[in-house]
Amino acid sequence: MKSQTIFTESGEPYELTHHEVVLEKLRLLNLKDGETLLDLGCGDARSLLAARKIADVTCIGYEILPVALKAAAENIKKEKASDKIQIIASDFSDVDLSNADALILYLTRNTLGQLSEKLENELRVGARIVTHDFDIPAWEADQVIEFKSKEAIWFTIYVYTKK
Repeated sequence: MKSQTIFTESGEPYELTHHEVVLEKLRLLNLKDGETLLDLGCGDARSLLAARKIADVTCIGYEILPVALKAAAENIKKEKASDKIQIIASDFSDVDLSNADALILYLTRNTLGQLSEKLENELRVGARIVTHDFDIPAWEADQVIEFKSKEAIWFTIYVYTKK
């Protein structure tokens, strides 16, 4: 049964990213122990939970949808990771990005366009970003990968490095 898409007030979809896509995005970020990973619109926190299994990273997620916040809290509790992952009930437009080493995103191109200047102004040089389905306007991707899931669904993954 396919779940119905929920939208935020700004029109962003809340959809669960295929686990294979999450793992591929995290692989492309090449996370290292001691880094800080941010997920802006973290949903149910599955990306952050998966990241913690790859490297000893500080994981911080931002989310505004109550249903997603509840799912994130449940998933983190189930995995006994509440001391490793922080979820903040806040709009990510207010987030200070200066300490991020890596960002994992799933946002529409419109929102990525609005976020583009914030990323440019606040991210430190060398910070890495990965998103799928939608590119970041005015940014040149380091890599554009066509990824096919086991269900034969194609996704386009974009990898960026702050210059």
